[in-house]
Amino acid sequence: MSRLAKIAVTSIAVAAFGLTMFAAESFAADPANGKKVYTANCVVCHGDKGDGMGPAAATMNPKPRNFTSATEMKGIDDARLHKSIADGRPGTAMVGFAKTLKASDIDDVMAHIKSMKK
Repeated sequence: MSRLAKIAVTSIAVAAFGLTMFAAESFAADPANGKKVYTANCVVCHGDKGDGMGPAAATMNPKPRNFTSATEMKGIDDARLHKSIADGRPGTAMVGFAKTLKASDIDDVMAHIKSMKK
């Protein structure tokens, strides 16, 4: 490989690495903000601890999801969790927040919820 080709390949690799690092940094969720958004929007149903025992939970059927339970969270991947927060869950009291929360806030809430799992 010529010297010029090596320089070009190295430059491309460095640029790609830099973009990857920038993208990862700029899209990282903020669990601390997620806790604030969760407290303002989710506690009434899911509870402060995420155990599904919020003040309104007693009147709900089905009950709110218990985020602390590995059993209840089994099979709930990021895509499913995001869709539930953004669009709500038909047949439950879970409303969608896509129109009231920023996408970054939803990502932050997801990070907070995932930190609750025992």
